[in-house]
Amino acid sequence: MASPYDVDPIISFRGVKKAFGSKVIYDDCTLDIYPGETITIIGGSGTGKSVTLKMLIGLLSTDAGSITAFGTEVTKLGEAGLLPIRRRVAMLFQGAALFDSLTVSQNIKYPLREHHWGDEKKMDERVDEVLEMVGLPGSQKLKPSELSGGMRKRVGLARAIAVEPDVILYDEPTTGLDPINVRRINGLILSLQAKLKVTSIVVTHDMDACFTFTDRIALLHERRFSFVGTPEDARASPNRYLQEFIAGGKGTLEEDVE
Repeated sequence: MASPYDVDPIISFRGVKKAFGSKVIYDDCTLDIYPGETITIIGGSGTGKSVTLKMLIGLLSTDAGSITAFGTEVTKLGEAGLLPIRRRVAMLFQGAALFDSLTVSQNIKYPLREHHWGDEKKMDERVDEVLEMVGLPGSQKLKPSELSGGMRKRVGLARAIAVEPDVILYDEPTTGLDPINVRRINGLILSLQAKLKVTSIVVTHDMDACFTFTDRIALLHERRFSFVGTPEDARASPNRYLQEFIAGGKGTLEEDVE
């Protein structure tokens, strides 16, 4: 696969296969992701876009093929071996995945404790810092039940960036949000990319957002990435399914594979 950049990929999927029973998600998942870029994964409902993210951090296993991150073969690692990868790759889950019984501060401190960030004072300072980044200063003592959907997403994002990852995974970051919060989250993705210089992988159906903040688009279709290129390449592509998707079509609608 030819590189669009003058650097080696930070993450590589090679010939990955994945199925859930008789439902085949990938029969050849091959994709390179480069340092500092924002790449957006699009595709019809039910195609298993989120599976890509979960295989990368070891939440789902592969059936065949390889996934390499930071020069390490991820698919060969056990839980202990995955910890350094998860320290460098943070994920904003679709529903934010906050612990209902914990305060905002305690939710953000959870990965900090897991990765031995430091003492309470240092963790408190980091909590204050990341909440400021996502526009939620002063919310440390609130519980998730006291937050709106958009605020929960932002707390989830604060938790994701707290450990200073090299890569951020966004799983449908704007699903279920009103237009104001959609713009706010998309703006945060842009600003954090500029401020933190991280690599971002975004799974979304929001094509307007996709063309706003992405460097490259990867289309998942027929159990593989049938198109990978810049937004300009996407608009000019003869790929009919891609053009239908850009125009608003989502392909065959099925129940999403998580």
